[in-house]
Amino acid sequence: MGRTAIKLKPLSVVLCAILLAAAPAQGLEAEFYGQGHISADSVDDGQNRSEYFASNSSRLGLRGRQQLSDGIDLLFQYEQGVDLTGQGENDGNGPGSTSGLFTAARVSYLGVTGDYGTLRAGKLDGLNQWVYDYNLFADQVGDLGNLWGGTGLAGRISDAAQYVSPVFEGFTVGLTYVPEEGVDDADLFLLKADYQRNELKLGLAFADIGSDWQAIALTGGYEWDEFTFGGGWQREESIADIRGNDRNSYTVGASFALKNGVIFKAQVARSNGKATDSDATQWSVGVDYQWDSALTLYLALATTQNDDNATFSANNWGKGDAVFPAAGQNPNAVSFGMVYRFQMSAGRHPSGS
Repeated sequence: MGRTAIKLKPLSVVLCAILLAAAPAQGLEAEFYGQGHISADSVDDGQNRSEYFASNSSRLGLRGRQQLSDGIDLLFQYEQGVDLTGQGENDGNGPGSTSGLFTAARVSYLGVTGDYGTLRAGKLDGLNQWVYDYNLFADQVGDLGNLWGGTGLAGRISDAAQYVSPVFEGFTVGLTYVPEEGVDDADLFLLKADYQRNELKLGLAFADIGSDWQAIALTGGYEWDEFTFGGGWQREESIADIRGNDRNSYTVGASFALKNGVIFKAQVARSNGKATDSDATQWSVGVDYQWDSALTLYLALATTQNDDNATFSANNWGKGDAVFPAAGQNPNAVSFGMVYRFQMSAGRHPSGS
């Protein structure tokens, strides 16, 4: 791979240089990383078609660890959404985006880890703990979150604390908690259990979000040589604490990789609401080309078929310039994009890990 040139604002360069240069002297492992994801999209909301250049969940971050005592390490991560198009809003990084290059805060925390597990607090994953377990169109048109998200638990949740157990025979268990903070019945409990054995991955999640609002999900994926396939089921009850506002969602997908870096993929998702004519189905097909470990080019197509009272999008979750159709309209989108990832690391833990 050739040499990679990274251009940043002068202040950012100075701060990162200081942190990375200081890492060896302090016994600190630090990594400055980022992802740029931009695409050219043609989106039809069911009535009109328009074209967009979109920045999709692009980000910059700093993460690392430092030994506090024998067997206990401090963990940190500070991650910020950025908008490569400069409009600063509707960039796929979630609510709270502001105008300019830097937009919404993403997963950020302080924590400790050791033989008994990991404890951290900050802004953490919510629905994203399972919506990306098997999601072949993450941050692209046709993302599974277009149907599984937006009606219930947010993708990322603020003011959260989380404990994740050590790995035991392939199993891990995590518990996430958000306190009431002055609002009755506003606390949140989220339990996520994962199992991995060789090429098989399974996940089970349960969230108690309000006085009546709950969600449960089961996901799975399997890799077999060049093939992957997987899917999942999600059940939401009393969404937004409205009794009877229930929804069942499903997905199944598969991919096939060629030896030249080309990956063909397809995914279908279905969401059935208890309310009359509130169902939707999303079909997604695409091809990724992994130029190298840092750069991916892709072409993705997605269409969402809404019942008369449904308003699900084809390019919402993780996508910039999201387009939301009117009730009963059937949106579709075609997208050509590129994703570039980088990381710069320095420092070595005293234990050599």
